[in-house]
Amino acid sequence: MSTTMGQPSSFDPLVFDDEEAIEALASSVVQLHEGLLAFGKCYTTCMTGDRATLIHGRIESVLSNAFCTIFGQSPIDRFSDIFDQASYIAEHMAKDHIFEDGNKRTSLVIAFAIIRVRNVSVDFSDNPNPEDNPYYEWIQDLVSGKRTREELASELRRNSRPTRP
Repeated sequence: MSTTMGQPSSFDPLVFDDEEAIEALASSVVQLHEGLLAFGKCYTTCMTGDRATLIHGRIESVLSNAFCTIFGQSPIDRFSDIFDQASYIAEHMAKDHIFEDGNKRTSLVIAFAIIRVRNVSVDFSDNPNPEDNPYYEWIQDLVSGKRTREELASELRRNSRPTRP
């Protein structure tokens, strides 16, 4: 899916082979999660000390597997496009249950944000009621095994459109 002359296409997976970039991204995920919890009715406890370090490490692990070259294999070799990569992140963030609450919601926002980096947005109905929110249902089905990561990537692809850079 790459374009000519080494320029990435809007759908290529992202590559961050930089430990500092992964650490910064993990910190952003924690901040995003905390922001989502502040606006929702979620159960949470303060993430400090060893617990905060553990959570940050688990997030870094998911992000490293998604964005870094592993055993000589680039994310461009492992993921067909940005939607495949974003659905991988959503699946692992939600299934690994990294946070006490808000895992599915956080994983969705992160997936949409990752896609947005490529100047692509996903059209979706963001109903605040989880039972009436199709993407919340997707994540719930992904976690429960009713749908696959590949199906989520296809859904994201179908409902995407390029935006202006």
